[in-house]
Amino acid sequence: MEEKLIQYIKGKITSDIEVREILDWIEASEANQGKYNELKNLWVLTGLKEVKPQYSRKFFANKVSAKQSQVWPLHSFLKYAAVFVFAFLIGAGALYFIGQKQISQLSEVYNEIKVPNGEKSTITLYDGTKVWLNSGTTFKYPVAFNARQRNVFVEGEAYFEVAKNKKKPFIVHAGEIEVLVLGTKFNVYSYPDDDLLYTTLEEGSVNILLSGLNKKFKLSPGEQFEFSKQSKIPKLFKVDTELYTSWKENILRFENVPLSEILKKMERWYDVKIMVDGNLDTSERYTTTIKTESLREMLQVLSLTSDMKYEINEDVVEISKP
Repeated sequence: MEEKLIQYIKGKITSDIEVREILDWIEASEANQGKYNELKNLWVLTGLKEVKPQYSRKFFANKVSAKQSQVWPLHSFLKYAAVFVFAFLIGAGALYFIGQKQISQLSEVYNEIKVPNGEKSTITLYDGTKVWLNSGTTFKYPVAFNARQRNVFVEGEAYFEVAKNKKKPFIVHAGEIEVLVLGTKFNVYSYPDDDLLYTTLEEGSVNILLSGLNKKFKLSPGEQFEFSKQSKIPKLFKVDTELYTSWKENILRFENVPLSEILKKMERWYDVKIMVDGNLDTSERYTTTIKTESLREMLQVLSLTSDMKYEINEDVVEISKP
């Protein structure tokens, strides 16, 4: 099997049957996963190359490694979708044996995860940091952190449990803000098509840096930093953090939220396009908690509490007044 693994890592396995056999073997046990990671690390270290799988995760949608990323379907009969991972993790133990020059080179090579709408993902970085990724999120992190800091990049929404390391700060780059931490739990919301981006702190402390404005804000547990990309106005609030972090537990919580915002989140959660009739008032506000409901059940809840009707046509939902 070792020879097959080497050929697979080099991208020389072309048979669908053989690829499936190798993926099944890797995921059969932690020992097998460890053997595969060991060979993969040696291959990257000897050549400083990006290792790309021969087949995309879209082709093998059920073959996602539990060590790198676990994808949870949010509703039945999801289309085949994938978390695309370019390059692979390198173990901290392996980094011990390479020089600082090589570490610097590796810190410039980035892995990228893209979570499709309708799914969520988790990943544990090799420093021990755990990251939850919400639907429609892109997450980039280096093959190796450099000697001074741990930089990652988020477009979308992510929850972090950062492993403590006072000598190497963890920095989340999210659009126009940077979140600087040493070890803490917090949520970052930064979708490119949304005006507002915000950081919500559950535990520890974080510093928020605003690019271009030369301003820094320090958050305490239970606080949220909000920034408007249009007005460039930063704000600090005391909030119920569960309203902004419960999504990672498959729970949707809304408190005095307009229907327009709920529908936008539903589009990402269920991977659908929602068309709203112009006569419907989407400024109406809702307070509700829903756990892992299907799209139809979610729409039923909304229709019971407001003057609206809906129609589902495959991946398009039409909402209008009765």
